[in-house]
Amino acid sequence: MWKVYDPMSVTVGNESVRTETVLGSIDTAVHPTFTSDAELRQYLPRAYRDRPFPNSLRYLYSPPTGVAPYGSYSAEARQAAGTPGSDPELAAEHLAAYGSDEAILLPLARGVLPNLDLGTEICKAINTWLAERWLSAATEVRYHGSIRLNPLDVEGSITELERWAGDDRMVQVSVPLEAHLPYGHRVYHRLWEAVAASGLPVAVRNDGYSGASFHPTPSGFPRHYAEFAALQQNNYIYHLTSLVAEGVFERLPALRWVFTDGGFDVMLPLMWRMDMDWPITRVETPWVPHLPSEYLRRHVRFVTSPFEGPPDDIVDEWSGIWDAGSLLMYGSAYPMWMSTGARDILPAALAEVRDRVLRGTAEEFFALRPRS
Repeated sequence: MWKVYDPMSVTVGNESVRTETVLGSIDTAVHPTFTSDAELRQYLPRAYRDRPFPNSLRYLYSPPTGVAPYGSYSAEARQAAGTPGSDPELAAEHLAAYGSDEAILLPLARGVLPNLDLGTEICKAINTWLAERWLSAATEVRYHGSIRLNPLDVEGSITELERWAGDDRMVQVSVPLEAHLPYGHRVYHRLWEAVAASGLPVAVRNDGYSGASFHPTPSGFPRHYAEFAALQQNNYIYHLTSLVAEGVFERLPALRWVFTDGGFDVMLPLMWRMDMDWPITRVETPWVPHLPSEYLRRHVRFVTSPFEGPPDDIVDEWSGIWDAGSLLMYGSAYPMWMSTGARDILPAALAEVRDRVLRGTAEEFFALRPRS
């Protein structure tokens, strides 16, 4: 159960941070980073170690405000802390200050790479690094891992999944939001069958347009980051509608998905439209016997940082209509610029919903064991 404390000061690195904390939340979106690309290359096979590939910083739509929470720190504190999100112990201090005692780590990869073997090797290197550097660290926050997969290389991804699926520190697999075909397409079916058999959910995360991605909107490339940030969640719609219409959820009832960059507020009105069109269009998709919204509630969850949706004066009614307590899970997005503490994601009046969003839904969805 969460509990709000009075404002207090906590020391993180060399800095004193004023904060309110919420005890015991599960942070489902923490993005650990390499200290540099040289650290990643140490985990690559020799044949790939010296090859050029995109670095971890997006070259399109870089956030205009820098990286939080380090952006407000002194130069001395930044130097002592190193690359934001690269130190397991320091990250745990920040997450504890946010009010979390468990966190699901979702490192970013390098998007969609034309060289399928290189893309797979980068995912393998990230997984090994995550297990050795983060999941083996003794910290005050209990870390869980994500298995990065390259969906363009189905066979290689299945092999990598088999390498880690028996490690109970890994609680999900992760693929990029950017894709050359929507994820319901039949080219991915064998991969989703293997994932469903593993019992792990699939987390979809924007990898930052660092690879060979299509333009981020159906109308081309926006000019500003503000446009990109407001529109990127719409890309989840294409994957979800594809998964429903292709009958993936019907064929694989154990398959579960997590959309980790928001999308909750724009996705649900889409369900109204799909439900309305379904009776007159199901002749084309007879393998989809249920309303699309039923598949969403059974198979899909959303990670939210600041609470999405309407203003506070109608958020109570809105969250009830959309069953926010069952579909939403808290994620700080640490150490990204929009990183948000658990105290700030929901109005305090929504106590029952807060309990679910901050811990209960994630605990059930990922089947997390109680801490010993």
